[in-house]
Amino acid sequence: MTESMERSERVLVKYPLFKTAVGRVQACFDSHEATAEPDCCPIVGESGSGKTTIISYFASLHPRVDHRWGLEVPVLVAKVPARPTVKSFAETLLYQLGDPLWSRGNTVAKSIRLRELMKRCRVRLLALDEFQHFVDVRQANIPNDVADWLKEQVEEARLAIVVLGLQRCLEVLKQNEQLRRRFGATLRVGAFRWDAKDDRTTYRAFLRAVQEQLPEYGMPCLSEVDMAFRMHYASYGLIGYTMKIIRGAARIARCHPRRQITLRTLAESFAEHVWSERLEDPNPFIDSFDCQAPPITVPSARTCVPRAPAGSSRVRLELHA
Repeated sequence: MTESMERSERVLVKYPLFKTAVGRVQACFDSHEATAEPDCCPIVGESGSGKTTIISYFASLHPRVDHRWGLEVPVLVAKVPARPTVKSFAETLLYQLGDPLWSRGNTVAKSIRLRELMKRCRVRLLALDEFQHFVDVRQANIPNDVADWLKEQVEEARLAIVVLGLQRCLEVLKQNEQLRRRFGATLRVGAFRWDAKDDRTTYRAFLRAVQEQLPEYGMPCLSEVDMAFRMHYASYGLIGYTMKIIRGAARIARCHPRRQITLRTLAESFAEHVWSERLEDPNPFIDSFDCQAPPITVPSARTCVPRAPAGSSRVRLELHA
């Protein structure tokens, strides 16, 4: 993020799980060329749980460097394309490495060029966001040819790898034994639960830290119990939705000389950025909202990978932090 960006867009709070996740990614990064097989880690969580922020922050700690001999890319971050093929996946990685000819050549040529370019750019860690795109939920299909290709590239380049995605992305590892053995335990990031005392305390501390980073805005005490409950109800306790509401309110407040964020401002931000996804729930920032209402929890994943047909071979694997 650039320094010229408005402060509310640059807020970053390093809450305990955030630090744990960054430390885990750092351990994978450090394992490159230090172990026979570099460490690999899956990070899973609901949409809005902060996975992308974690890997973006880590990449900022190890930025690209333009040397005389060429570009060094210590951390290569890429989003897995929807319904990936070997061709589209190779092109995505070549593009992220800055290859001007990323769309040229056949699959074999692209694979060879990718391996050479990763070595030349001294890539140590490959981070793949939206890893659940490997799973076609409509057909319970996983493109194992793409997973096998990924394994070959990683082994050839001796890379550490971190994959980030929704819970169903673990199906890729469950069904690809050779890729699975490269990975350690899953790190789960998720919503803060209001009915769990430690989570509630951490969430209120998070809100306090966010407010401290925005001293130019006048606003209610976000960490006060009733206000924190409103924020939790609005966001399911997910960091992504919480920040979307606060940043949206800050944009509204910037139009006023006093930069005042009120309940009405937050209600407008919630209505604009979140409410369209859950019209059955009340806007928690209106005056009449009942702060004694039952706490809300993030909906379970609505889309699951269908079970394999009876008699088919499936490798069972339990991954947990």
